[in-house]
Amino acid sequence: MKNIALLVLALFASALMQAQSEEPKAQKYDDVTWHTVTVIDFLPGKVGEAKEIISKFQSAGAAAGTPGPVQYWFETGKYDMMVIWELKEGPADLEWSWSPDGVKWWKALVAQEGSEEAATKLQDRYTSLVVSSNTNVARKKK
Repeated sequence: MKNIALLVLALFASALMQAQSEEPKAQKYDDVTWHTVTVIDFLPGKVGEAKEIISKFQSAGAAAGTPGPVQYWFETGKYDMMVIWELKEGPADLEWSWSPDGVKWWKALVAQEGSEEAATKLQDRYTSLVVSSNTNVARKKK
């Protein structure tokens, strides 16, 4: 039994020394798409109003020719909705305060709502309906 324990210890030490002698190589993720996944909890009883506002957001996106997110509405659990946005330029998209598509969408929303003030009011109303949200970044193999 003692010999087996010594053999295992020797093999472990040999593997550890081998692993330390090889330098890691820098690698970039290839063949993946990057996404943000956001789950949203709306105020109780306000999901219908949130859906109406989201419909207006989608309408502005269609007018602007900008792709919207994939949406899922939960039937159970803490959250009401999940939104998945593809990051066209990968994680670098997260560096933008407003993406080029976001600017196009905003202009279409302003035109749709009739003024910058009305569009801001709609966006503020939507934000006021959100109790909490959680966003994560994910990658998916192409």
